[in-house]
Amino acid sequence: MTIPKISIIIPIYNVERYLRECLDSCINQTLEDIEIICVDDCSPDNSIKILEEYKQKDSRIKIFRHEKNKNLGASRNTGLTNATGEYIWFVDSDDFIDNTKACQILYDAIKEFNVDMLCFSALKFVDTENKRRFIYDKYYHQGVQINKIYHPKINWKEIKFANLNVSACMYLTKTSVIQNFRFREGVWHEDTDFTPILLASVNSFSYIPYTAYFYRTNQASIMQTSMSQKRLEDYIAVAKSLDKFVQDNKIKKQHFLYKHLNTMIFCATRACNENPDLKPDNFDKLLQLQKKHYNLRQWLRKLLKKK
Repeated sequence: MTIPKISIIIPIYNVERYLRECLDSCINQTLEDIEIICVDDCSPDNSIKILEEYKQKDSRIKIFRHEKNKNLGASRNTGLTNATGEYIWFVDSDDFIDNTKACQILYDAIKEFNVDMLCFSALKFVDTENKRRFIYDKYYHQGVQINKIYHPKINWKEIKFANLNVSACMYLTKTSVIQNFRFREGVWHEDTDFTPILLASVNSFSYIPYTAYFYRTNQASIMQTSMSQKRLEDYIAVAKSLDKFVQDNKIKKQHFLYKHLNTMIFCATRACNENPDLKPDNFDKLLQLQKKHYNLRQWLRKLLKKK
């Protein structure tokens, strides 16, 4: 039995409106030696029927079903547990990948650079009633040189993310490496600590300026959803998770991951200030993190420089 070159992991929940476009973009790739792992997270709509329909047409589609809803992180973990491909690519079920050629381009690039992880770009879009509009903002890896091989464990000082993109969908990763990691389950912002920790842990990664991924923005997305008690608590939990990794691995203050930790502390603090009616149970943890890491003067200097 041959090992698939790429395992595409697609979590499924309440996406019958978009699922066909996502699946079509995957099954029509010129690189045929792939597997498409679909994890149905107890979707209440007709998503499972669409999955079964596509599986009848394409044997590369594998369906796994949760007995109860576990959210995105758990669905991705189920995919990781069952993936058999040489590399892993997370694709969200309301998005799609570059038609026909994405897998081949990414596979050839990661083989050529011989790295654990390959970074690439994405393009946001929004669908209106009669038209699809692409949003040309900076949804890529800012501050990272093109076609350069980075070694995070050895030469971390040369990695200078201007804006660390945490979307797990914008990376192709060697399976033997990423299967040592798991997303936190039952939380919002599950890749906000997963991706930076993974990036800091791989032996090597590179970035190519290729738009392989198309990211749908809609009113139901996480980033469009108003702040809630649960979201705020999970935001603080992200900072706690990053703090543990920083302490366990003795990460220096100049390291990109340490800077990302400070960004998360700042964002959690701002969210608390902007939502005074919400009282997160783990607010004391945020205060501890502020005292340990957060430098308000440093942030003020950054803001003044931008002005």
